[in-house]
Amino acid sequence: MIPEYTLAAVAWLGGSVVLASAAGIVLRRATWLASAVFLAFTLVFDALLTGIPIVTYGEPAILGLRLGPIPVEDLIYGEALFLTAVGTAELVAGRLRR
Repeated sequence: MIPEYTLAAVAWLGGSVVLASAAGIVLRRATWLASAVFLAFTLVFDALLTGIPIVTYGEPAILGLRLGPIPVEDLIYGEALFLTAVGTAELVAGRLRR
């Protein structure tokens, strides 16, 4: 069985990719450069938050795969959050331009 946080993160990532595709940002180089910057900040601050630990996770809720102290689900969730925000902003901006 897939842990709940893992399932939620993967489902949101799938939906955010659909949203980003509809917004036309998936094939833009700027999207992936900005995503890399976002990921770098996520790695730094998430490592602090989970390494101290200010934030902890119940092991049954995650896969257990980690990059240092960071659960892989946090990186999936972060990318989904990024694509959702940028895709939504692009869709709204496109409607405002019309």
